[in-house]
Amino acid sequence: MSEFVRFIALRYLLQSHKKGALSFISLISVLGIAIGVATLISVMSVMDGIIARTEETVLRSSSHANVYKLVGSFDNPYEVIEKVRKIPGVTAASPVVYSEALLMSGTKVSSAVVNAIDPELYPGICDFSGIMRSGSYDCFADPEKCSERLDRSGGQLKAVNDFLDEEYELHPVLLGSDLAEKLNAKVGTAISVVASTGRVSIDGDSAPASENFTVVGIFETGMYDNDSRAAFMRLRDVRGLIQTGDNVSFVSTRIENPGKIGDMRAVMIEALGGFPFSVQDWRDLHKTTFRFYDMQKTIMFIVLIFIVLVASFGIISTLIMLVIGKTREVSILRSLGAKKGVIVGIFMLDGTIIGVFGNILGAVLSVLMCFVLQKIEFPLSKEIYSFSTMPVEMSVSSFAGVMLSTFLISVAVTLYPSLRAAGITPVEGLAHE
Repeated sequence: MSEFVRFIALRYLLQSHKKGALSFISLISVLGIAIGVATLISVMSVMDGIIARTEETVLRSSSHANVYKLVGSFDNPYEVIEKVRKIPGVTAASPVVYSEALLMSGTKVSSAVVNAIDPELYPGICDFSGIMRSGSYDCFADPEKCSERLDRSGGQLKAVNDFLDEEYELHPVLLGSDLAEKLNAKVGTAISVVASTGRVSIDGDSAPASENFTVVGIFETGMYDNDSRAAFMRLRDVRGLIQTGDNVSFVSTRIENPGKIGDMRAVMIEALGGFPFSVQDWRDLHKTTFRFYDMQKTIMFIVLIFIVLVASFGIISTLIMLVIGKTREVSILRSLGAKKGVIVGIFMLDGTIIGVFGNILGAVLSVLMCFVLQKIEFPLSKEIYSFSTMPVEMSVSSFAGVMLSTFLISVAVTLYPSLRAAGITPVEGLAHE
């Protein structure tokens, strides 16, 4: 763009501010675009925060990849663990038996997902010390250490076993915070677990299998699905209850760099010899959740970009009024030999400057709005978003995407007024001079 075009464009724009009506419309245009940009960036930052918080919670409290055996019984998990642990980048592996069950505490009943784990290996997958709200993982791994503290429930269960002339053994269980609330359970509470698979009697009849457990800890991962349904038990305690024998459902693994899980997945399958083994990574395990958030973010962007689009009509109004006011000047320029492209460039630059000012002001406002949202910790429904407060994360990609889109819209809406100005002939503007 030539120096001449920049000089004339800035001169026209600055002179227009001396006219009250035109100056007011320009101000409205800038503020309208700024509000649209600020709203759009703030919403994108909230969606980025939700996605980042969900990803952080998933990676902190659950497996990065699960190894499944597609055919046959999975009765050699520790051989698989030994092979997987030799892979560079794999930091931990643990067998898991996954099953649904019914939990009862007094008159309270709730369905749950039982994760039967190896208490010595699973802390490498999930660091329970960082998510325990009450109780401790040490009591889960070795309940004998906490038998005195758990005497309230232990005494009840021991009395029942003494009455039945059976040997008493404390079976510990860890409950999610929302699940514990449903059952009105606390550390030391005795609960009954009824398995989804029943025991088969000698005469061939099937009866529900049940076992008594003692709550030794309550955890909170921050994800409602986990906190409202998950219960962790020891493998040795559930083998008879769930009737799995030596079989496990899968082997959970944790890797050093979750972002490279795609490459690690291929390496793990190769190390295990391929079929019948399969690996499902954390993106596959939670793909429905992340797809929902990505789709929601896209829909939000499409809907809210219309705020910017409507605000940009103010630029059209400003330029049309500017063209009408500068008809004489444009005619003089045309008579002096200025080409249509020069006239188009002058008015497009004026409109673009208004859009850029609105863009920058909107970005500044969005930063302030994001900081305010972070401070007030706006409440959310945990049942829907898995966490109770609104997370906000300002990302360069969201700022760049919104500001670039706004800039392109600002440039596009200047075309009509600019082309109209370029159509003014020398005769048209100087006929009455």
